[in-house]
Amino acid sequence: MSGEQVRNRAGFAWFGKLSASCLVVLAILVVTSLPDSEAAPRRKPVRKKPAEKKEEPLPPRFMVKSKPVDPVKQASALRSAEEIDRLVEANYKKYNVKPNPMTDDAQFLRRIYLDITGTIPTYRETKYFLASRHPEKRQRLIDRLLDSDGYASHYYNYWADVLRYTDRLNNNVDGAPYRQWIKQSLAENKPWDKMVSEMITAEGLIWENPATGYMQRDSGMPLDNMNNTVRIFLGTRIGCAQCHDHPFDRWKQKEFYEMAAFTFGTSTRASGGDKRYYMDGDPNRRLRKEYQDLDQDEKDRRRNQGRFNRMIRVNMMVVNDQANRKIRLPHDYAYSDAKPQSVVEPKTIFGEAVVMKPGETPREAFARWMVSKNNPRFAKTIANRLWKQAFGRGQIEPVDDMMDDTVAENPELMKHLEAEIKRLNFDMKEYLRILYNTKTYQRQASTEDVPLSEYYHFPGPVLRRMTAEQAWDSFLTLAVVKPEEYRELPAEMETEIISVDLNKASAREVLDADEQKREEIDRTRYKREKKYKYKGQLLARASELPSPVSPSHFLRTFGQSDRELISASSDSGSVPQVLFMFNGPVTHMMLEKGSTIYNNVIESKSLKEGIEVVFMTILNRYPDSDELKLAMEEIETNGAAGYGNVIWALVNTREFLFIQ
Repeated sequence: MSGEQVRNRAGFAWFGKLSASCLVVLAILVVTSLPDSEAAPRRKPVRKKPAEKKEEPLPPRFMVKSKPVDPVKQASALRSAEEIDRLVEANYKKYNVKPNPMTDDAQFLRRIYLDITGTIPTYRETKYFLASRHPEKRQRLIDRLLDSDGYASHYYNYWADVLRYTDRLNNNVDGAPYRQWIKQSLAENKPWDKMVSEMITAEGLIWENPATGYMQRDSGMPLDNMNNTVRIFLGTRIGCAQCHDHPFDRWKQKEFYEMAAFTFGTSTRASGGDKRYYMDGDPNRRLRKEYQDLDQDEKDRRRNQGRFNRMIRVNMMVVNDQANRKIRLPHDYAYSDAKPQSVVEPKTIFGEAVVMKPGETPREAFARWMVSKNNPRFAKTIANRLWKQAFGRGQIEPVDDMMDDTVAENPELMKHLEAEIKRLNFDMKEYLRILYNTKTYQRQASTEDVPLSEYYHFPGPVLRRMTAEQAWDSFLTLAVVKPEEYRELPAEMETEIISVDLNKASAREVLDADEQKREEIDRTRYKREKKYKYKGQLLARASELPSPVSPSHFLRTFGQSDRELISASSDSGSVPQVLFMFNGPVTHMMLEKGSTIYNNVIESKSLKEGIEVVFMTILNRYPDSDELKLAMEEIETNGAAGYGNVIWALVNTREFLFIQ
């Protein structure tokens, strides 16, 4: 539904009593009829049209600027795809594996949309692709989707889960600038090594340098930050060594502290006595004293105190490096290679030793070492992560638990993938372009369950359930005419208000800035969202919704994590999911007047065409003869309600929720 259609929701609902042919549907709902297009029109008195009410312009939106893939590089991508297929097929012979058949166009279309943009294609996109006879239509579609804003939307959802992004990064810092930096970095195809380096080395306030959001997420927890950094970017778990020598790997507790020494001197808050930022003394002390002198009654003073203090803290959350801050071993350090509480110098756990350059901070040296092509695990980790995104299973599993003796499913292939991501200078879009163009990717999905303890030899991708975000976005595609229209507010709108020069601002100016922020942002957000709400639900792509959403939301019910742990989302089924599918507001909205599927069906010229439209809208394929016959019987028996029963049955099939 468009915004206008969301506001005018009066219409018919296509659901009613279930027939025996639609046993999937478990609810009996109110029936109303399709309008009778055959009825003679009634004469109506001519009325003067009221003057059209001009809509107030909406607030600005944050829009990414997407960078397309290079057409010149396509030939090279296809050659690399052929080499991957050759290496995969060598394993087929080695392990006596029979490859899956190639996907038909409908299977490929649905999979590639979900894997690149995070949603199913529309009816018109489906109809156009299936009708096309162009010999390179798959290659062209891959490029078009990688060029689209949908790529940044879908991959933002993935990286937000990995990076544990939350809208409130800590008690004081709002994450919106960091969130939008991630989206834009993905859209413009910023090289992965550059993106990671910026996150590790960023300094300043978050609205001045949004990449500081990475350090702010673990504010006050430098040891946890190093543990997360090594796990995310180097695919290695060293967390156990924070407290003792690792029981299952070779890492020693001292080695963990040597790694942590690189970033231990990094603080996420500037001290009031830091002359680099506050030349005239501690602004916190000055402003608090001024606050006590403000003309307020005691009730207001107490009510405003918390907001006033937070405004000061927000403007002091400056990521910075303190050269004299050194890490020490814990007081109960129990090993003979060092004394408890002794100072530890920075040292890497593998790869080349880091030599500090003149004027370089330990954090900068660490980032330079980590993203280097000579690092034995950086390129391998991202190559393996993206392979898993395409195929549902990594060459190395788990993707973030490599050890010295870890062997990939196909060592020659893993070596090639690592070399390719380096050759491409960490260009993630180009790397994915190669993977999606392989025959291996374009084979039908495997339905057998292969335990992680056993190697999977990739006769095709693994059958996967949609992620929570893919399911939500796909329902919006069924229901909302322009689901991508809603975009979040630009982060600058809030930061322009809350940004205060603490060296110059008075206590009254600080308090007024907070008051202005509360009123203006809330008012602007309400104006932005009200056009796109349905029964209290904001109809926007998952990447535009609060992160994470509330526990009662569709996304959380279907497995979106609370972002407290790395990659903690789930694709397991549950009873609440079944109830959501049968009777949730998201599934109801697709059956109302003005929804996408309603508009598609009502334009059809015959019952057969209407059924084909339903199948192509929901499952992105034509019905087979048995399905067509069954659906026709259902609709002929139950009339308009029969359409609802067919639709309800299809969205509750495994075929809808799984990526084949």
